[in-house]
Parts: sequence; C-alpha cells; structure tokens
Amino acid sequence: MLALLAAGSLVALAGCQQEPSPAPLATDSSESAVANDEIVPSDTPSGWSSGAANGVAADLDLGALQERRDPERLLRFYTNAIRVGDWTNAAKAWSLDAGMTPDKLRAQFDGDAGPKLALGRGDWANAAGSLFYETPVTVDFADARESLRGTIVMRRANDVPGASPLQLVWRIERSSITPQ
Repeated sequence: MLALLAAGSLVALAGCQQEPSPAPLATDSSESAVANDEIVPSDTPSGWSSGAANGVAADLDLGALQERRDPERLLRFYTNAIRVGDWTNAAKAWSLDAGMTPDKLRAQFDGDAGPKLALGRGDWANAAGSLFYETPVTVDFADARESLRGTIVMRRANDVPGASPLQLVWRIERSSITPQ
C-alpha cells in the first residue's frame, strides 16, 4: 500500500469566509527555488529551468516558489516536477514544517512511468492571519498501480506584519492522498 504524502488529517476550515474559486488547474507548468527561510532567485534569465528526469524534459517555473497571489501556479510547478521525477524541486513546494523530502516523494510517486496528477477546482479560506487553498487531486499511474485520491492544502500568511518572505508565499501544508 502506498504511504501517505503527509501525516495528519485535514483540518476543517469551518466558519471561514470563502473567496471565489479560480478555474480548474492544468498540470503543465513550472517551479522556483527556496532555501531555508529565504527566496533564492533563479540563475536563468527567463526564470525557467529545464528538468530532465526519467528521460522527459520539462520547463519548471522556478518563479512559482515566490508566488504570493496565485496558489495554482505553485501547484502547476509541483505537479510538473512530480510528473518528470524532479523530487528535489517538488519537495521545495512544501512548507518546511511539513517535513517533505525528495526521498518521501520518490517513494510515493516513482515508477516505470511518470504519474498523472489531475487537480480539481480549489476552495479559498481565510483563518487567523492565513490564507488557505484546498484542491482535490487524483493520481493515476501508467504502470498499473492503484490510483490515489485526496486533497492538497496550501497556506500562506495573509500579509501579516513581521511575516518572513517565506511565510508570505504559497506552500503545500498538508495532503491526504490515499489509494482508491
């Protein structure tokens, strides 16, 4: 049986004010880079980097790791990194508190063929100085492994005074992806 991406259950965000949901998310996008508590700029002029894992080349939008407005941009980065097996960059989409590592992602998603992640329409919520974005996800594998379903919850500080640059950008906080 496949391990969960992150431990813990989803916290209900009851009583939070809902914002309009953006359009469904496509999975062909990109990523960015963060080290410790500071944002590391891309060393390529365009902000794009080529990742080639499992023989598949993909452009990862490294600027997505600095995204403050659009959580779906970070999700596109994450799903593209997973799709091509770039476990190191995929782990950068997670908050430091989540404890996600490239090895955990590799154990969850690596195989003979890259997984296909399909994301649904997300929901917004505000709570105690934070913004949350929760979206359903389905993971299908071409190598006959059991499909996975669950949600990904993202969080960022809601422009709270004293928040660090890393707290002000979107990161995956938790996920409840389990076999179907």
